Amino acid sequence: MARMTRGERQAATRGDILAAAQARFLQDGYASTSLEQIANDAGYSKGAVYSNFRDKPTLCREVLNAVHEDKLTEVAAIVASNATVEDMIDAIESWFERTLGDVGWTMLEMEFAVVSRNNADMAEMITTVHRGLKATIVNALQMVSTEMGIGAGSDTLVTEFADLIVATTFGLGVQRAVDPSISIRPAVRILETFAEAIRTLDAHNADSVGAEN
Repeated sequence: MARMTRGERQAATRGDILAAAQARFLQDGYASTSLEQIANDAGYSKGAVYSNFRDKPTLCREVLNAVHEDKLTEVAAIVASNATVEDMIDAIESWFERTLGDVGWTMLEMEFAVVSRNNADMAEMITTVHRGLKATIVNALQMVSTEMGIGAGSDTLVTEFADLIVATTFGLGVQRAVDPSISIRPAVRILETFAEAIRTLDAHNADSVGAEN
């Protein structure tokens, strides 16, 4: 077996630390987790953590980015499954059921936001993370409209629905983390409304083209 290059070793170390940090942050929260704990869990020194991540907030940001990517990858797989729109919405409803109220993730998001209140650098990190999440949701919604066979939706419409999904996801997530009996129907209704809005927009565009011809 060929020996790993320096770059490969560094990437492996970074991956190990990130995995350990994700497990710790999701289990214990931001404030209760120390870099020493993460280093020990990963099997490295604290210096190795600092060699790969500037500080604790930066490491937490990377963890949240990784969680967002995992969640949205699951949604992208549903969208790309060639299912009917109705089956797609049913599958996403099941995803909402599993995801909204994920106590570790939801509480980490909230705690990280709270501790950033008087820290401009951390606040900017959170803003960047959420912009990235919104951009991923916009891409997913564009994929939905494409899979529906009606082409890409209006940029404004897609962006507005992405904002609504982010707000609803976090709001329901916090509520369901405390009370899992709270319904996820508001989030599902957003998707149903989006699908209907895209159909209406496409029909309007088709009528406009027909009138011009």
